[in-house]
Amino acid sequence: MKIGNKKIEPTKIICLGRNYLDHIKETNAPIPTEPVFFAKTINTLVTNNEPIIYPKVLYEDENYNQVDHEVELAFIIFQTCKNVKAEITFDYILGYTIFLDITARNMQVSDRNIKLPWYRSKNFDTFGPIGPKIVPCSEIKDPHNLNIQLKVNGEIRQRSNTKHMLFKIPQILEYVSKFVTLMRGDIIATGTPSGISPVKPGDVLEASIEGIGTITHEIILEQ
Repeated sequence: MKIGNKKIEPTKIICLGRNYLDHIKETNAPIPTEPVFFAKTINTLVTNNEPIIYPKVLYEDENYNQVDHEVELAFIIFQTCKNVKAEITFDYILGYTIFLDITARNMQVSDRNIKLPWYRSKNFDTFGPIGPKIVPCSEIKDPHNLNIQLKVNGEIRQRSNTKHMLFKIPQILEYVSKFVTLMRGDIIATGTPSGISPVKPGDVLEASIEGIGTITHEIILEQ
């Protein structure tokens, strides 16, 4: 796939959960003592201006018809790596981009409550918008001091700064790479701040991060 003018072939998408304290509070979750990560699948990926598909199976079921947005800073792996030390983290990062972790929230909560994996709530087609480009590390002075926001139909729903991340990028990469061999092009999303809220067909999402740009996506109902 192409993100801006760069072509990448990710083998996996790793996402951080519970990485902003305000988001932890709004979801009544415990504060983690180490990074919490999960995987999203490649079928979720869409690039700037492509639609996000609201699945019929969610829309037609009142138990599951809540889909939320989560805007995140993501970084792209530059080369195959395992057991990366925090102090050399940035040798393994190609650059930064915007990622949206779209989540079927009611389904996620329901699955979690009955002790089932919540894989399905994260991995519907198009539930991983990304873009609009990959900005090299050399052009982002400090990835931990970037304004981040998301608008729905022009209204700001999420607004924060990456300085509020609980676990910073070196900690994240060191931790994840203890368990998973990362390949060139793999995507790691660093978690979302507070302000997550439902979206519906017809809504337009605009996700922005300072120094990277904006991605825009319309929500459309699956045909």
